[in-house]
This record gives sequence, structure tokens and C-alpha cells, in this order.
Amino acid sequence: MDKERKERLKANLLELKRKLWVELREEYFKKLGEEYSEQFHNPQDVEDLSIIDLIEDTGLTIADIHKERLIQLEEALRKLEEGTYGICDECGKEIDEERLKVMPFATLCVKCQSRKESS
Repeated sequence: MDKERKERLKANLLELKRKLWVELREEYFKKLGEEYSEQFHNPQDVEDLSIIDLIEDTGLTIADIHKERLIQLEEALRKLEEGTYGICDECGKEIDEERLKVMPFATLCVKCQSRKESS
């Protein structure tokens, strides 16, 4: 992998990582922090409590998704440093940068992915 490609891919991954961290912090501190905790200070009936439980479960699910994507990003950054990121697991050719921008965790090039999906 040439140095310029590696730097572009790294910049894309780090920008996505930064955005995910911001979203995750907002999810925890805004939705599940101040706004969410205020609801517990008001008297509530059983229906209100079940809605709060649903909101909490949804918020935690979203946070789990962000957490999983952050783990995948760390793995992608590790592979980038090793020189294996952006290399198709099937054919060994470089995965197009546009594909990696859209799907930063792609492990197959478009051709191999299409072949896999059609079989």
C-alpha cells in the first residue's frame, strides 16, 4: 500500500472514530443523562415507567451499536498499521477507497462481495 493511500484511509477512519465518539457521548450524557434522569424526579405511574424502560433499552441498544462500530474501527486501524487494511480477504487486491469510505469495515472488494452474495 502506498503511503498516500494509507494516510487517506487513516484520516477517514480517524474522522469516523471521532464522529462515533461524539455520538456516543451525546447518547449517554444528553439522552440518558440530564433529560433521562429528570424523568425519575417526577411521580410516575406504571405506564410511564414502562415507557422509560423502553427509552432506556433503546438508548443502550444504540450505545451498543456505537460501541461495536468503535471496536471495528480500532481493528481497522490496527490492520492499517499492519498493512492489511483495505485488502480483499478473497482475492488479495486493494479494495477501492470509495467503497472503504462508504463501508470502512469492508473485507471484500465489490467483485468478491458480489460473487459471495450471488452464490
